[in-house]
Amino acid sequence: MAPEKREWSVPGPIRALLWWPGVAFVLVMVAPESAAVGIAASGGALMALGAIVPIVSRRLRRPRPAPPRSIDDRPTVELPTVELPPVGRVA
Repeated sequence: MAPEKREWSVPGPIRALLWWPGVAFVLVMVAPESAAVGIAASGGALMALGAIVPIVSRRLRRPRPAPPRSIDDRPTVELPTVELPPVGRVA
């Protein structure tokens, strides 16, 4: 059987930059005299945010290592006892 293809998703930094045109427009409307610096800074901040958030979320979702177990805590295997009925003679 052929392996299934994984769906492609947009990487985090690029996904964050998709917000950049809207943020840039709002910055130009709010402060038109400092638009160039604000737009460049917001693009850098959005890209950094897109790079940092996935790293932090992966770290938070990582399973914690189990504490070391002592020898007494190891699982044991106990075989069940099965009693068979006696076999009768067939006449």
